[in-house]
Amino acid sequence: MCTILSDRELAELGITLDTRTPFDEVGVVGCYWLGKPFTLSLDRDNNTLASSQPRRRDPAFVSVADNMVNDRAGTQLVLDRDSSQCTQLMDGGPVSLTVSVAASSNLGPPIDACAEALRIAQLIEPRLPKA
Repeated sequence: MCTILSDRELAELGITLDTRTPFDEVGVVGCYWLGKPFTLSLDRDNNTLASSQPRRRDPAFVSVADNMVNDRAGTQLVLDRDSSQCTQLMDGGPVSLTVSVAASSNLGPPIDACAEALRIAQLIEPRLPKA
């Protein structure tokens, strides 16, 4: 997930390239970047999209909605009322693939984190192995 977007694509998104931080925690492997107007996290989770269904009732989420990322099943999780933090999950067969976006500050114009997460997911989806 750390190399699925090119440096040029990351720069176009407003990501600061030298902030790339790989992580590998309890079955979740990915990368995190800082940027303006948002921070970005891309990861692969050993849990399937279907296994995330019980999380729908988690009070940490303002809303949960099924959607599609191109031709791949997905779920969008909104983490706050102003939509400045959002996670887009995609079906990866035996794994789930996640794009998380969070507004980096209140100084700039507001962003729709869910729209950005879906846009980035749609960009990388064709590069992923078929589910």
